[in-house]
Amino acid sequence: MGGSAKGGMRSQAVRTVGSLLKGPATHLRDRRTLLHLAWIAAILALALAARSLWVAYAPADPTDGRHIDDTYYYHYSAAGLVKGSGYVTPWTGAETAHWPPGYTFFLAGLYGLFGPNVAIGWIANIVLGALTCVAVYIAGCLILSQRAGAVAGLLLAVFPGHVFFSSLLLSETLFTFLVVVAMTLTLLVARQGKDAGMARVILLGLVVGAAALVRGQGLFLLIAAALFWWLSTTDWRRALRWATVVGVTSLAVIVPWSIRNYVAMDGFVFISTNAGGNLWLGNHEGATGRYMWMADEWMRERYANLPEPQREVAASNLALREGLKFMFTHPKEELRLSATKLRALYEDDEEGLWWIHRPEVGSAVGSIGVIGDVADGFYFAVLAVSAGGLAYWLRRRRSAVALPLLVVGVFTLGQLLFFADPRFHYPMLPSFCLLAAVGVVWGAGYVRRFGLPLD
Repeated sequence: MGGSAKGGMRSQAVRTVGSLLKGPATHLRDRRTLLHLAWIAAILALALAARSLWVAYAPADPTDGRHIDDTYYYHYSAAGLVKGSGYVTPWTGAETAHWPPGYTFFLAGLYGLFGPNVAIGWIANIVLGALTCVAVYIAGCLILSQRAGAVAGLLLAVFPGHVFFSSLLLSETLFTFLVVVAMTLTLLVARQGKDAGMARVILLGLVVGAAALVRGQGLFLLIAAALFWWLSTTDWRRALRWATVVGVTSLAVIVPWSIRNYVAMDGFVFISTNAGGNLWLGNHEGATGRYMWMADEWMRERYANLPEPQREVAASNLALREGLKFMFTHPKEELRLSATKLRALYEDDEEGLWWIHRPEVGSAVGSIGVIGDVADGFYFAVLAVSAGGLAYWLRRRRSAVALPLLVVGVFTLGQLLFFADPRFHYPMLPSFCLLAAVGVVWGAGYVRRFGLPLD
């Protein structure tokens, strides 16, 4: 009995000490979890409010008479899918592969559930935009700290250029959400290192494939992820293995659409036919580096004798050949065009405003000049502060800050192959917010180190 009592007392003492040791850690973990949830709730609420108010103030309705407009195409092609018309152009009713299908199918899924109402697209944009801000918060926590995540999420929540696109049925909002999700998965895989399971790598491949079907530039995410894994792990074999799995998985997502194109269009089209036209628009004699209205129409006229699907493919292939030929035979002109494209890509952040502002169809944005100035001021301020993220990475080369830098770099270089427009920097805004957040948090640390007041 005495021995048993002693054993019981000893066990109780061990459990008591264990609970005392475990208690603070558990409390701290619970406190961190609550703080994460609080930040997520605050960012989500702010992002939803900003986008809802903007859509109420400046809605852009593709049914208002704007007949030659991407928003018109996406709305009516999605409505056509719901009606059973197939993936056809709303202007002629012919089978098409001109635009990547991802956003159209996304809208069609929502229209099938709730009806082909433009407001459904606006609500989806509001939710996707807000979720993108939350994903940026998570990415910021993985890259540096909770403070960095909070700053990045709050910046994107009220980023005017990001908010503007909530009113537009364009693919940017869905695409950018997928970009940030892919970045988050890339960070998680790298953080696990050798212990990273294939499930997350395969999931990343699915996201990259889906992003590519929304906008072909989604394939740039594979390059950014592979480079990041190589830099962050210094194990090129592991990085190559992960990248191969992502590439194969993303192909598995894309290839069924390629097969559809081969059957419907009577020719090979990997994702969309606008790749050839966009390449030529940015690389030909007389190119400005920017979009040129109807400049490539001569190619379609050359194949006027062909029925519509074959005509679209033939014109795209011709544009691709002519664009590539110009690129390889005019290196000096390509350098000049690249500088022009770079300027066009980043020169302002008002593009969403001008897609909405269509007074001829009754869609005018009040105080557009003031709103544009505010948007540009916010945009250039974030770009300036994001240089702090670059400086941080230069001091800590193995840092996860490399990922948003790589995303910006790869997407920028990739866009220089085509024509440029301020609209195309939209998917990079989350990366700039992450870099700016790193700069802010890092700079605040220096202020504390020197004993300077932060308020």
